[in-house]
Amino acid sequence: MNLQTLIMLTCVGIGFMAWYANFSKRNVILCTFHRVNKTIVKKFVKMQGRFLIFEKKKYDIVPSRIAFLWYQAGLIHMLFPQWVAALDYDEGKRWPWDSNKMNYDIDNPQIRNTINTTELMNSYFRTANPATAKKGVGGLMQYLPWVAIGLVVLVYFLLNNKMQGFGHQLDMVVNALNAITK
Repeated sequence: MNLQTLIMLTCVGIGFMAWYANFSKRNVILCTFHRVNKTIVKKFVKMQGRFLIFEKKKYDIVPSRIAFLWYQAGLIHMLFPQWVAALDYDEGKRWPWDSNKMNYDIDNPQIRNTINTTELMNSYFRTANPATAKKGVGGLMQYLPWVAIGLVVLVYFLLNNKMQGFGHQLDMVVNALNAITK
């Protein structure tokens, strides 16, 4: 296998892994569960309507409390960060942490049942729009995949030119050895 084929297979492999990593983060929420014994469990949990289930317990999804962050764990997500929804739960409470009011409490269940479902979904889609999010350090992160692809292409061309020059020098050495041995 020559170098060009190896580099192309590596690029296709990285592209496939990035696609799969981003595809696998759809319809899931990064949940942080704080247990009573002070341990913290971070896990992606699949959304099931207006709630999610973790360790056979039901936790409510409150769209106004969803935070979005760049997920960068793992090799592929370091190269291609993923914008994911995140919620913070306490083990004893089914409502997520409200970072605006600094508490876990929400209204009582009777009031909760009277909230309009369309209002919840509208607030979810309003917070889900990355364009309305803060453009701090994350603004640079959106260009990281293009930088990584550009670096891979640059390294490919540099190695290709070096290998062609190396092959030309080997041809000269072979010709010189053939001239000496004849």
